[in-house]
Amino acid sequence: MRNSESNCLWHSKDGVSTRVWCAKWNHRGNLLASCGDDKTVKLWKYIVEPPYLEFSSSLSGSHTRTIRNVAFSPSDKFLASAGFDAAIIIYELSNNEFVEMGKLEGHENEVKCCAFSPSGEFLASCSRDKSVWFWQLDEDGDFQVASILQPHTQDVKFVVWHPAEELLVSCSYDCSVKFYRYDGEDWITQQKIDTAHESTVWAADFSADGESLVTVGGDCVVKVWRRQRRDVAITSSIWHCVLSYKADTRWPLYSVSWSRISGIIAVGGGDRQLRLFKVDECDGGPTLVEYGTKRLFASEINCVSWNPIEANLLAIAMDDGQIRVINIEL
Repeated sequence: MRNSESNCLWHSKDGVSTRVWCAKWNHRGNLLASCGDDKTVKLWKYIVEPPYLEFSSSLSGSHTRTIRNVAFSPSDKFLASAGFDAAIIIYELSNNEFVEMGKLEGHENEVKCCAFSPSGEFLASCSRDKSVWFWQLDEDGDFQVASILQPHTQDVKFVVWHPAEELLVSCSYDCSVKFYRYDGEDWITQQKIDTAHESTVWAADFSADGESLVTVGGDCVVKVWRRQRRDVAITSSIWHCVLSYKADTRWPLYSVSWSRISGIIAVGGGDRQLRLFKVDECDGGPTLVEYGTKRLFASEINCVSWNPIEANLLAIAMDDGQIRVINIEL
């Protein structure tokens, strides 16, 4: 990592230390949403000069407990927030402001993550109740339950969609990764990888072309997975591990973001370090090259998110309540 600029903002307005769980860019790259223990979603406008963000608004919404995750729909028309109160709040953009349009309830415990499908028709959510829910946008603009699956035996930590296909991946405390597809009538589990990691699988992300998947876990390992056969439809493919990289740390790796522009993989975790990787294609198979390690903060990294338009811009959500925006010259 070379010539990096780091800029700090506080999620909480009064600067009180309150954990920030997640920071995600919208698809246009001009707006960042952050969420945390203060039960609010903060919106930040991208600006070209440091600190690269300018406070825009705060969404208090109907959450009664910590907000764990936020997600923008592909059109950026909707914003969803997942909370420890077992609810998902949906906001809709109206007159350049996000307005709460509904609350999705049904999970029995904390909702850990939510994500919109590439078509925008489906919203997936996962929870400590071990389930993965699929919500479908109907003709009236409301989200209705489409399917409920419970393939995991423990807390489900994360869900992520393929960038182009209706294929979902979930990560769990039970060390497994699951793949889901729509079979024409219902959502089904396409593949189960029960021992994907030796500890909790905390997060995952797809490469820009959707041909590779990266996962990170409590075992301090970064893994890259690929389809076994490219002559099979992506939604029906079987995925296998092509490389495994053990980071030089004893702390869990919590978050991963694979840049759609540069192909650089950013990883953050409990050791307060930001790691950058790139997959190199060698004759003996792909290898993961670490581009450098820098101790950025005195606090754990809970979330990393590459800007989808500005190749060098990375947002980081911190355990001490800070949002860091890093401008990295790769």
